[in-house]
Amino acid sequence: MARIVGGALDTAAAEMSDGVTRTGRSPIFNEAHDFVTGIFDYRNDRPRLIAQAPGCTLHLYAICEAVRTALAAFKFDLHPGDVILASNPYDGGTHIPDQVLIMPVFVDRKPVFFPAVRAHFADVGGPVAGGYNSRARDIWQDGVIVSPIKLYEKGELRRDVYDMIVANNRTPHWVTGDLQAMRGACVTASKRIEALLDAHGSTAVLAAIDHNIEYTERRVRAEISRWTPGRYYAETFIDHDYQGVRDIKVACTLTVSGSDIHFDFTGSAPQVDGFINSPLANTLSFVFVAITSCFDEDIPINEGYINPVRVSAPVGSVVNPSYPKPVGNCTCICGAEIAEVAILALSQCAPDRVGVNCHKLPLAYSNGRDRDGIVWVNLNFFGYTGGAGAGYGTDGWGLYPPVMTGVILPSIEMTEIQYPVTLLKHEYIPDHTGPGRWRGAPGIETIIEYSAASRTNVMMSGVRHPSKGLCGAPDGALNAVTLVPVLNERLAIAEVGYQVEMPPGGRLEFVRGGGGGWGDPLARPPEEVLNDVRNGYVTVAGALESYGVVVEGAGATVNDASTLSERQQRHRERAEL
Repeated sequence: MARIVGGALDTAAAEMSDGVTRTGRSPIFNEAHDFVTGIFDYRNDRPRLIAQAPGCTLHLYAICEAVRTALAAFKFDLHPGDVILASNPYDGGTHIPDQVLIMPVFVDRKPVFFPAVRAHFADVGGPVAGGYNSRARDIWQDGVIVSPIKLYEKGELRRDVYDMIVANNRTPHWVTGDLQAMRGACVTASKRIEALLDAHGSTAVLAAIDHNIEYTERRVRAEISRWTPGRYYAETFIDHDYQGVRDIKVACTLTVSGSDIHFDFTGSAPQVDGFINSPLANTLSFVFVAITSCFDEDIPINEGYINPVRVSAPVGSVVNPSYPKPVGNCTCICGAEIAEVAILALSQCAPDRVGVNCHKLPLAYSNGRDRDGIVWVNLNFFGYTGGAGAGYGTDGWGLYPPVMTGVILPSIEMTEIQYPVTLLKHEYIPDHTGPGRWRGAPGIETIIEYSAASRTNVMMSGVRHPSKGLCGAPDGALNAVTLVPVLNERLAIAEVGYQVEMPPGGRLEFVRGGGGGWGDPLARPPEEVLNDVRNGYVTVAGALESYGVVVEGAGATVNDASTLSERQQRHRERAEL
């Protein structure tokens, strides 16, 4: 019975996800899939995650805090047909573009189930189209904040609220359709939940949910119990805050005790003026991204993952800022560093379970107007691909790093239809990855040309501090973004480019750094290095430099004797250090 109910709820969440993809109006919804869907119950005075569809990984647990605060706001004022909308970073949110929509489903006249969608909106007002304002000095310059509010009340659209949301959005032609897609997904889920209750009764369904959560928690605790108990410290650094502060520390002490784990971010840098501060919900979400990557993928995603984990984040720090510090870029930076430092700590007690996060995106997005005057915002998703790190037993793979795996790489053809762009290049870069016993995925070079006038905002990361390698492996390669506003004029962006004017024919050139490796590169079998050479991931020179493997005949064979001699010499040199 537990799996029947669990499967039905998972299917309902998946149907929600398909519905948003197929009916959402913005390319961020219908092409890139930058959202997540989930279902919660509300019992013993708190909401619990009971089902979730695969989606953009960084949304997976941020949605939990958003639902909790939204339900707290309307705990005694919920009715059938209500729909709540929220996006306040300091009240369960992350950054303002990620908005959550929630609908109650009633059982015996009580709100018990809550389908929810959390999604990235193309625009949220504020000074800059797209919502990434690198010059923000407070939260109001990030965009228009929406504290929990009813968008629908008793099934009726609140026209005043709806009009306010649309009026504060530069892309009303998108946001209207996207809101309808999110609500439609919740309506569909509510029908599936009601059918499930009719088929099996509320008592059996609720008991099955309890069993599924207990099962997940039991599996998670069993894995944690195999990790070496103790305290493990790790630190990493953020390149800068886009306001001149550099090398910003994110520190984490992991304590493993039996089947419980505690992530303590004491020692992290104080909050900064730039918009990289991470509100608590965002910090929690990226911690859980790190944790879930360490467990078997057949474990159901629900509240059972959360129960064994405790997180401490000092108030007033970069990982838990005080209102009203700006947070607009937190889902990239410092979310990447939060997951990275958690994984670095986990690698000390569970090295065979970790992989590299590699989310240090060189964010660059463009905006402009079509001939009819309608605004478009393009997040240039192709420029962020590449850089997936290695894990124990596997090389880095694919185009997106693990934290973005729910995002779908948009179709090139549809992108060129939806925006005034031509994708001139999108391919792997040889020798642009972190070597290791298992290597990271290669970096990718992308060139995007705009046929219409546009503006581009660039926010660099992973230039001073690239993605980390694990367990003795080198770090990944560096990122780079160059703008070519006009022919023969190149503008290499070191840290930030604000609203750079791009006339027709302007190009964006991305070099996405490769992912970090896992383990000693000299332990990588020569035949695997040879395969990388043949596949174009590594050059003959790179095979020698990074792995001590001597490849001859333009990648035809490995010289075993020369390789053995080279590696023995390198081991001797290490021993002498």
